Amino acid sequence: MNDNKTTRTSFLSALCILTFIGSTSSFIGYFLASVFFEKTSGLIIKYSNWHSVEAISPFYFTLFMALSAVSLVGAIRMWKLHRDGFFIYSIAQIILLFLPVIWIGWNSFSVTGAIFTGVFVVGYGMSWKWLR
Repeated sequence: MNDNKTTRTSFLSALCILTFIGSTSSFIGYFLASVFFEKTSGLIIKYSNWHSVEAISPFYFTLFMALSAVSLVGAIRMWKLHRDGFFIYSIAQIILLFLPVIWIGWNSFSVTGAIFTGVFVVGYGMSWKWLR
């Protein structure tokens, strides 16, 4: 018998748990934003420098909701030590990072989002050897 089981490191576990929390809360937030788009539009106008929300629609938030779910799937796959989870997660995060740029323009690029995405992708990349 082959008892050469790979175990998840504490670092990988921490990254996955943080991703579970972040992706799940993002999924819920984007779901609510797409369902209650009228209310969301008012909040965007009130608390941002936007004067109009003509550039976005409920579909915009639905795309983010779907990508958050895909990101969560990638993290679950990595939790189970599957390498394909790294690619699923990374692609979803890159799309999440650049979708606002494509949809709205470069003024919507999030440097904070890019930093977090980079930190997590590098962190998951450092755990590559424990994934199978």
